[in-house]
Amino acid sequence: MARLILFLVLAAGVALAAGWFASEPGSVTVNFRGETYETFVGVLVVIIAVIAMAAVLLYAVLSGLLSVPKRLRAWRERRRADRGLKALARGMVAVAAGDARTADREAGRADRLLDAAPLTLLLSAQAAQLQGDEQAAEKYFREMLARPDTEFLGLRGMLLQAGRAGDRAAALAYAQRAAELRPDSSWVQRSLFELSVKAGLWTEAEEALRRAVRRGAIDAETGARHRAALLLQQSNDAERRGYVDEARNLARKAAGAAPGSVPAALRLAGLDRATGRLRAAKRGIERAWRSGPHPQLAAAYGPLTETGKEESDEARALARAQGLRRLSDIHPLHPESHLAMAEASLDAKLWGEARGYLAKAERYFREAEGAGGPPARLYRLLARVEEEEKGDAAQAARWLALAGEAAADPRWLCSECGHGFATWHPCCPACQGFDTLAWGRPEPLTRIAVIPGALPLAALGAGDGNRGGGRNDRPAEAPERTAEAGPPGQPTETQPVEGRRAEGQPVKE
Repeated sequence: MARLILFLVLAAGVALAAGWFASEPGSVTVNFRGETYETFVGVLVVIIAVIAMAAVLLYAVLSGLLSVPKRLRAWRERRRADRGLKALARGMVAVAAGDARTADREAGRADRLLDAAPLTLLLSAQAAQLQGDEQAAEKYFREMLARPDTEFLGLRGMLLQAGRAGDRAAALAYAQRAAELRPDSSWVQRSLFELSVKAGLWTEAEEALRRAVRRGAIDAETGARHRAALLLQQSNDAERRGYVDEARNLARKAAGAAPGSVPAALRLAGLDRATGRLRAAKRGIERAWRSGPHPQLAAAYGPLTETGKEESDEARALARAQGLRRLSDIHPLHPESHLAMAEASLDAKLWGEARGYLAKAERYFREAEGAGGPPARLYRLLARVEEEEKGDAAQAARWLALAGEAAADPRWLCSECGHGFATWHPCCPACQGFDTLAWGRPEPLTRIAVIPGALPLAALGAGDGNRGGGRNDRPAEAPERTAEAGPPGQPTETQPVEGRRAEGQPVKE
């Protein structure tokens, strides 16, 4: 629309000029080399316009002819770049497909056609890595380091090379240099944290973790858990050096960083107990128990309830059972509360109460969705009841046989290597993975087998006082088993998997 308007304006201008010259004919006289020429002004204007147009046309033709070599060079360069980019694309596809031979061929072609552009250096390095030529890959990464536009990419490549070679010091140096260039890069902050952990630089790792969380490289929840693990590791180191107060302060910070953390609560309670702060130790375990009951919290809480005035083992066991009620009352319906009270009642020889708590726990595991069935621990406690209250070794052996086939007890499982451990560690003792241990049940190895004739736990009853059911209430004889059950408390041939896992040894499924 704008062009049409401009054309109409110009046409109107030319028409007006032509009309004006026609109405004002005038004349022009020109003397040239003794000759006199006379014509109208309008004719002279037309002659001048024709001469100008001819000059412009001649200039365009001459400039076009003179620019032909330059345009030919530009065409060749565009064609060369197009071929180079196609070779680069084919090389990248070959790298992604793991075709080392094609990747190397296309990398060389792209390098020749594109004059060592940044992406060709990367392609050449990756092709060399696919062929297992680490020296060539390192050469290309070092070339990238020398160029400002590829320095960051080269640093990442060198960091990975150092990691493959096991040179943690060099990898950490590259990560620190990369952090100076791109402090907002997620992989840089994450790598800096992980390498600091592997190097045992706990303070530096804590600072790197803080930056990684702030920049979104690590989410806040994971960051809080990692920080607690770092503080617990530092607490362990401080205690080994003999600085108990410093160790306790670090454990207190860990408990604050991850409220409800069982490892932090246990660590702080242990140090509080060692320094005579029994009430603080109990409060810490109670806070953690509110977040979620845990058998190790109950085990640590029991001794804290002793007054120190008990003169016998029986009196101490009774004090622990009575004191543990305060903890279990926080979550009175939780199965861990039932199991903890059952074990404490067994130690105090309160057989009826022990049976009642075990019946409640069994009912929960049977009825609750996702509970996974009664754990082996429950059956082992039942075996203790039969053996210690009645001396019934045969029935205890039957419960132990069920324990060998029941769902495995929860333990600290490494998410990296799958090993299980009885206690939590900041770094997995098997694979050295940092903060990879989480409480959970191992994968089931066998289904739970029900012995024909065995009575359900609910039939055992809670009993009254310290008495349980009579000797005539035991289940009918079970059919003969292929593996003989050992004495109470010892694993049968169906149980060694549990023993190996508890020690953190790998188990072949």
